[in-house]
Amino acid sequence: MQVRNAFWIFLDKTGSQFDVAVIGAGPAGTAAAYDLLAAGQRVLVVDKHKFPRKKACAGGITPKAYGLFRYEISSIVKRKCCRVRVNPGAKKTAFDIKNTQPLCYMTRREDLDLLAFNKIMEKGAHFKVIKKIRSIVETLAGVTIHTDSGRFKAGHLIGADGANSLVRRLVSPGSVCQRQFAIEADVKIDRPDHYPMEFDFSVSRNGYYWIFPRDDHVNIGCYSTDARPGFQIRQLANYAQKRFSTTRHEAVQLEAVQGYPICTGGFKKKQALKRILFAGDAAGLAEPLLGEGIFFAVKSGQLASRAILESEHRQASAGTLYQRLLKGIHTDLRWADLGARWFYRFPWISLTALSLPLVHQHLAQGYGEGKTISQILFNRAIPGKNTIIPE
Repeated sequence: MQVRNAFWIFLDKTGSQFDVAVIGAGPAGTAAAYDLLAAGQRVLVVDKHKFPRKKACAGGITPKAYGLFRYEISSIVKRKCCRVRVNPGAKKTAFDIKNTQPLCYMTRREDLDLLAFNKIMEKGAHFKVIKKIRSIVETLAGVTIHTDSGRFKAGHLIGADGANSLVRRLVSPGSVCQRQFAIEADVKIDRPDHYPMEFDFSVSRNGYYWIFPRDDHVNIGCYSTDARPGFQIRQLANYAQKRFSTTRHEAVQLEAVQGYPICTGGFKKKQALKRILFAGDAAGLAEPLLGEGIFFAVKSGQLASRAILESEHRQASAGTLYQRLLKGIHTDLRWADLGARWFYRFPWISLTALSLPLVHQHLAQGYGEGKTISQILFNRAIPGKNTIIPE
């Protein structure tokens, strides 16, 4: 007989269980958990790590993502960027995209994750650090999770455990997503406020280098759409040396260097399970043009919770409802996928078009207002912004 921990013995004696288990306490998992807890659900949140914890992510939050959070996150914003510099390379002059409203909010990902984690704990989440999940079984009545810390039961499960999702591998063997890659580092420099947010297409094929200024340093990195990008720490170090060295002999030091995959292509796949839903990178819900993932993580987490809540009152499974709710996200991801294919196949034409004030001013205005790709392309209004839920 499998050994159970004391917490599970208590659950057995009372005959109760969790309404929802959320695996992964990043932006997707905490967004889902917050809405479920606000609706009175009993939620178990599982992660491999205690909080606070380090997480590989450049930490840029777009206006559309910023507007999704159910609570105020301004306390963790290190800088608001109303200007973005684009360096097209090929001997073309760099140009600036400006807007009266912020085009990006700079944060540290560990700060964002800790804030979101604390919010769900205040709402009453049950948190468990679990290093190993052995199996997940879905039945008509619910989901059972077998771990090295015991067995847990829930009515539904949300897999939000990132690009290398163990939940996906356990319940959908052979299911893979498209992968893009990024490598990043922090660089301590004098007066980081003198540097604008920048996308540099001059030295990377099928991708770009970025410079994200924060309060006391800049975050730099390289994003690639290639399945095997081939870039290394040395290349990032050379780029940092070129951009930030004030003298020929001054060595620029990289700190907190991390590489990570970004999962895309989720709009091409349908999730067939009824009680197990995937959100964020675990569902391949990042866009391949610039590699943005936080907006789609938070949005899909909120939609997953909505599907579970609505399934209690409608004649449809949570999985079926979730697929319907994801249509808007999938539409945006299709446009981003098409844009990435065109942009990186014809970068000179694409960047020349982007440099035209008529083009980038229209994009910047919509972007600053928090619009999605579809809303900008078709000049649609934002149907209704999320409101802050009372604490």
